[in-house]
Amino acid sequence: MRRIFGISGLRGVVGTELTPESVSRIAAVFGRFVGPGAVCIGRDTRPSGAMFLSAAVAGLLSSGTDVEDLGICPTPTVLLRVGRSRLAGGIVVTASHNPEQWNGLKFVGPDGMFLVPGELARFRQLVETDDSASIEWSRIGRLTAYPEAIDDHIAAVAESDLFSDVPDRLSERSPRVGIDAVNGAASQAAARLVARLGAEPVVLNCETDHQKLCSGFPRGPEPTAGNLVDLSRLVQEKRLDLGVAFDPDGDRAGFVDEKGNPLGEEATVCLACMHVLPRRTKSERPVVVNLSTTRAVEDVCRAFSVPVERTPVGEISVAARMKSLGSVIGGEGNGGVILPEINPTRDGLVATACVLGLLSSGKTTSELRTGIPEYRMLKTTVSLDRVEFDAARELLARAFEGARRDDRDGIKLDAEDFWVHVRASNTEPVVRIIVETSGITSPEPIAEKVTRILGRAGSAAPGRKE
Repeated sequence: MRRIFGISGLRGVVGTELTPESVSRIAAVFGRFVGPGAVCIGRDTRPSGAMFLSAAVAGLLSSGTDVEDLGICPTPTVLLRVGRSRLAGGIVVTASHNPEQWNGLKFVGPDGMFLVPGELARFRQLVETDDSASIEWSRIGRLTAYPEAIDDHIAAVAESDLFSDVPDRLSERSPRVGIDAVNGAASQAAARLVARLGAEPVVLNCETDHQKLCSGFPRGPEPTAGNLVDLSRLVQEKRLDLGVAFDPDGDRAGFVDEKGNPLGEEATVCLACMHVLPRRTKSERPVVVNLSTTRAVEDVCRAFSVPVERTPVGEISVAARMKSLGSVIGGEGNGGVILPEINPTRDGLVATACVLGLLSSGKTTSELRTGIPEYRMLKTTVSLDRVEFDAARELLARAFEGARRDDRDGIKLDAEDFWVHVRASNTEPVVRIIVETSGITSPEPIAEKVTRILGRAGSAAPGRKE
């Protein structure tokens, strides 16, 4: 298996696809790519994180680049630091939701956003062709620490007029919030934000001790409903008002209501829109989400007379389109919320603040959930390479004849009572299948039909043994 270098940055299995030597070289090239100025770097809590952060720092310094070490912090904290301090760029050492044996690098441009596809293509070309030697000793970059980055991030959220009144409004209820950070980068930041906004944090899986992390994540890394069993139990046993779960790098969040019921990660962006749109009524710019996000976001935004536009999957695809449109909010159905006035990236702390803002209205979390129309979604994956997948597209289109077709990212087929999106993953060597249905229609038969078609395409591919 080769490392994956795509729209979501660089990822690979530690020790095989990703080594300290390769990380150091790529970081050195990034230093030359962004040019003069400082680069900040942060990481999640994976056991390999300290090793790769050190390797990346060494590479940057060897290119003559000054480096700010932010330490363990959420991915959006790094982007906030770049954008608000006008640094030359940033690097996040993380593999996001990938399993423990993976790690990677995310690359941030001087605008505080991840590299857009054109920039990433130029950077990848430079990685393949650059053979520059390390600079002489007197021109090596300077390394400094900046441990206040998380404080800056929390202040940016809490002091926004979108959330500044939340502490006073929550003070009468003093809600208690369970936090499951999967022992990841949001372990400290989330609890501090919750307290800053006037609620009491009750922590679960918020330890960042290296030895503990060497035994692996305490649950599945994504904040999906199936991975929140322990958080649901905590909410029920402690009679909490809300539960929030993060992925390892803290840019995505999922929620559990006061009864212990997971809302599902697709609900996160809907809840955020419910908080932000009434407070930004002068803006009629579209909310932007990706092709795989629930239809419920259209229903929620329609209530505020705000249109929705969709992009290919990939955070930067959404963020770049939001920037061009001047959108006030957007995100992805994987639990990611983008609020550009604070941070032009998915931000789990922003998502948490939005839900606490909704709670400050006096409603319970389960009552808030009733404002989101019910759909049924199924997500699965199959092992299929891109050549085989490309061969399957026409078969899929014929199998769902009459559905509206969108080829911008794999293939999406949109019918009246369902849609199906089939695409090659940006972060793993798999093809993803997402099906959403309305009413009483079940998504399982549709997903099974797609899987059978992909299986036929794979077995029929040239060179594939039956």
